Amino acid sequence: MAMKINDIPPEGLTLELKQKLDLFDTGTAATAFTSILEIKPTGAGLFHIKGRVQADPELECSRCLKVFTYHIDTELDITLAPEKVLGTAPEHELGRSELDMEFYQGEEIEPLDIVKEQLLITVPMVPLHGPDCKGLCPVCGTDRNETDCGCKKDSPGEFGAFSALKDLLKK
Repeated sequence: MAMKINDIPPEGLTLELKQKLDLFDTGTAATAFTSILEIKPTGAGLFHIKGRVQADPELECSRCLKVFTYHIDTELDITLAPEKVLGTAPEHELGRSELDMEFYQGEEIEPLDIVKEQLLITVPMVPLHGPDCKGLCPVCGTDRNETDCGCKKDSPGEFGAFSALKDLLKK
């Protein structure tokens, strides 16, 4: 759903998007989102994009591997500039004013790319279905949130499954 830059009027426009996208590049557009984006040209090929994005992607808990729904409700405020403002050098050090910018190529802007990026920025690096998640037992793999497996916890000098390696060094 790319938009031609020339089709954006000087007073700007408002886009209301409600669809699904492939947030984690799995091949299936499974993450439904809604967004309202205001796109306003500010001159010299620059655009100011302001809006709100909401979604409920399914994430996997980093400790127990359960799939859970994570609610995202984020606001965005972006300056979009043509990539040609960076110059033609193969490498370009960004200046302070360029650090808060996004860049586009060609004569089109893809709003779905902007939405996807904002959602990915909001997803936690270590998703947990709850702060009190006990995770899986490193010995037997039992979900410690559901039952206590009774496996012996490693003492400070032990290294779990890697303890057998210390005997290899003695030989």
